[in-house]
Amino acid sequence: MRTPRRSSLGTTRGTRASSTDRHPIKKLTTALIAPAVALLAITACTTGDDDGLALSSSPSASPASSSRTPSSSLPPAPSPAERGDIVTQESFEASPELGAAGTLTRVIYRSTAGYGGGFGTEVSGVIAVPDGVPPPGGWPIVALGHGTTGTDPSCGPSDYPDLLGEAGNVTRLLNRGFVVAASDYQGLGTAVSNPRQHPYLEPRTVAFNMIDAVRAARNVVPDTSDRWAAIGASQGGQAAWASAEAAGDYGQGLEFVGAAALAPAADVSPITEAGVDTKYTDAQKIFIPNLVAGLREVYPDLDPGDYMRGGLAAGADVFTSCGPTSTADRFSAAMSIAPGDAAIADQDAADTIREILQSDALPARRADGPLFVAYGDQDTIILPAWTAAAVQRACAAGDVVEVVRKPDGGHTNLGVTGTAVDWISDRFADEPAPDSCPV
Repeated sequence: MRTPRRSSLGTTRGTRASSTDRHPIKKLTTALIAPAVALLAITACTTGDDDGLALSSSPSASPASSSRTPSSSLPPAPSPAERGDIVTQESFEASPELGAAGTLTRVIYRSTAGYGGGFGTEVSGVIAVPDGVPPPGGWPIVALGHGTTGTDPSCGPSDYPDLLGEAGNVTRLLNRGFVVAASDYQGLGTAVSNPRQHPYLEPRTVAFNMIDAVRAARNVVPDTSDRWAAIGASQGGQAAWASAEAAGDYGQGLEFVGAAALAPAADVSPITEAGVDTKYTDAQKIFIPNLVAGLREVYPDLDPGDYMRGGLAAGADVFTSCGPTSTADRFSAAMSIAPGDAAIADQDAADTIREILQSDALPARRADGPLFVAYGDQDTIILPAWTAAAVQRACAAGDVVEVVRKPDGGHTNLGVTGTAVDWISDRFADEPAPDSCPV
């Protein structure tokens, strides 16, 4: 472990506005911007190798496999014993609400990318510990997957005192007696000097990042259990589900109890059916720049001009980056999007991206523990039919899934976070998991 360094939150990060100041029109734009780009990072775990590393894939696994980042010039993946090793740690200066709930540490830890043959990365995040005495056996750990923030390094939640809106979720989990391991995901977070960008569409990477955040928590907090669960919404819902599928092999040495996925990005390949005919919803259009940026990290030959132009292309950097005025800037950029700006160039381009998305769709295999999946019938980003179909496939694969479908729920107003945390508490208590799947 390197010598811990002093927090820079009071300087560089301290210049970033508070949650209230940074989001003056958040209520107006949340449903169109941040959640809109939360669609795309699904999971496609394959059979693990001798290290339990679910990385291998055949050359025909995706249509653009020849464009995947080559592994020859990339750092080696950490061994199973090295995953989650702490590179640096420092005190995290949280918002008042969050800081009052427990002790928080910002970390950079070792993890693995799920593409390019599997290579080593460093990832930032926050480890939060409840006040009080740990229970017998140690604190249980919950890996928290954040919703979409962007794809630029400036979009790491650990750079912001309110964790870019996740402070309430962390506080809720702390109050229930869980250590929280909140990963920024690869490529997000300005403290990490990492040449790789955030592979927004790559599912295994976020799964590995989540699991290694649990290991990082155990390295930072002595009184922790080896039992863990995952929870997240939108992109974080995808990450939680992906973690459930990777828990058995990549998560060796840990005991996984279950994952709660709220409005998860399960299979978004149907979105391409709208592309050529410009039938995206307004919320979906705003997510396209992040989709393209994430895909190009894994498939650098992908042409952005095939998927966005005009005002959407001009505002791409705004939609993928974060900062004190990002919400207002995104709202302004959204007003410049014209009809046709998100139309896919031609059928070949539509087929290419559809096949990539299908290769990354959930479920890829049976999860290694029970799932809680919630979604809303009014979701205009991840359409309810997409999630219902993914759940149906998971049930057919033998997964145990409790499904909560909210007739009036959209993408961000499901109102089931408390229910999901109760579900996780029951899994740690070894209660039988409810199953909504047909017999």
